[in-house]
Amino acid sequence: MLIFKKNICDHHRIIVERDDKSSVLTPAEFEAAFGLVYLPRIEFAHWKDFVAISRKIGKFCNKGMLDQKQLALGDYFKKEIQEPTVPPVRLRWIDETFGWGVFAEQDLKPMDYIGEYGGIVRRKKKSDLKNAYCFEYSIVKEVYTHYAIDALNHGAITRFINHSLTPNLMSDLAVYQNLSHTIFYVSRLIKKGEQLCINYGPDYWKIRTPPQEFKN
Repeated sequence: MLIFKKNICDHHRIIVERDDKSSVLTPAEFEAAFGLVYLPRIEFAHWKDFVAISRKIGKFCNKGMLDQKQLALGDYFKKEIQEPTVPPVRLRWIDETFGWGVFAEQDLKPMDYIGEYGGIVRRKKKSDLKNAYCFEYSIVKEVYTHYAIDALNHGAITRFINHSLTPNLMSDLAVYQNLSHTIFYVSRLIKKGEQLCINYGPDYWKIRTPPQEFKN
């Protein structure tokens, strides 16, 4: 069920840097360079899952069961969620250990919106344990669901954001139009040239060996 209107992103431009050489890519060029479908927000693999989740969130909302913060964030960032843009950042190749990273093109202040974790929302599979680009799809924090956001073959800037024990981005849930969105926004002042990072959390590293730099 891919209903995202890609033409609304035709104007997007992504700055990419490798070996001190920079280029500005269109979404089509981004897809060719990274072997991905450019998708800066979520889509659903199956219509029935979209309907089930939307109805469940609607019921939670009507019963006052949703966290007020995720409702407030959904209202605050509703324009950005509805019409995603490219933040003032660039993708930069770091090395073979870390791969790509996301770096600020200008100073960023707290609450600046970076983007949604885009990908395909689908039912979880056992093979997800080997997929480093699977992000749990949550309706309410710390409440288990059977769904995941798979950004292995679909996604945009946010799938390249690296882990840090001292992150400068906040990962949070935002509810907009009866859907839950995993969004990233700035948590402290970020200087131009600084790498943008989030904390992947302990669950991510339970089944993976962290780089030496991330070990306590």
